[in-house]
Amino acid sequence: MNSHHTFENGLKFKPDYTWPKEGTKRKCPVCNDSLELVDNAENYYGKPWWCAPCQWQYSEEDFRARSKKPAK
Repeated sequence: MNSHHTFENGLKFKPDYTWPKEGTKRKCPVCNDSLELVDNAENYYGKPWWCAPCQWQYSEEDFRARSKKPAK
């Protein structure tokens, strides 16, 4: 018989990203293009911001972490 394991508190598949208000604008920190704010749909599991040229996602937490880094 195969044994199996279940996690006591389950697994979280959708992180609790902070979603900005609709109409908020941001620029990509890499290429400086405008970022697309993705709809906060129940079946979307990515980050709120999408950069089409870079093919990368960003969250508000990513921007806060970048602003705390010392300048080189």
